[in-house]
Amino acid sequence: MTAVAVAPVIILGYPHGGAERLRAILAEHPGLACTAGTGIVPLADQAIAAWRAVDGRPGGAPSPLAISSARALTTSLITAILARTGGRRWCESAFTSAEAAAAFRGLYPQTRFLCLHRRCADVIGEALRASPWGLAGPAFAPFTAAHPGSTVAALTDYWTTRTTELIRFAEDYPQSARLVRYEDLSGGTVDGDTREFLGLVPVPGPAQLPRWTPADGRAGPVHGETGPFPAEQVPPGLLDDANRLLRALGYAPLGKHDHDHGPLPG
Repeated sequence: MTAVAVAPVIILGYPHGGAERLRAILAEHPGLACTAGTGIVPLADQAIAAWRAVDGRPGGAPSPLAISSARALTTSLITAILARTGGRRWCESAFTSAEAAAAFRGLYPQTRFLCLHRRCADVIGEALRASPWGLAGPAFAPFTAAHPGSTVAALTDYWTTRTTELIRFAEDYPQSARLVRYEDLSGGTVDGDTREFLGLVPVPGPAQLPRWTPADGRAGPVHGETGPFPAEQVPPGLLDDANRLLRALGYAPLGKHDHDHGPLPG
């Protein structure tokens, strides 16, 4: 068995980005113990930061003792998860920073990261449906403060910021990370290239994999049921940034047939 075949799998995403769909699909693969929000990934970053302070090297590379200590801490937690679930390999869905993900990768270099993207308008639509009385919480606070006059502008800024972080992480670690689009998961499976990248056990074919469907039983299109995007509410510079990212990911720009999308660029 290769090192990749037993290395952790980390889904990097953000609230309302659809990570629960990807996690449920991966959970169907034998041996994967899939969890969400355990805090282990940011804990690795915190442990390394503490050791840097103790070692007197706040801006330098962590010492061998720091790495071994932080790895012992996180490995014990991962081992406990595997023992409880009977899994052989840990798969975590984490809403965390790129810096924390990089710190975790420093402890486990063979980790495979899936950077999950979702169409901006659908992220906004789901966030609004989930919080009809207004956005709240630390995830949104910086963006609602920056755009007090428009929730749509605040959420566009939120999507643009999180998407930029995920793209940059994948660019910084091309051997460890892959981009995945939520919309491409509507068939209930991940594609063969993604399975190979993750080192998952080959399966006879997608039709023989269990197919995940939403809790409401709908297995059709994964687009949100929203009206035309109110692009006039978004500052021009921010709208340009969002549309640049959408095009890079194979989506149509906001306000221009924004339910259309093509294949993820290679």
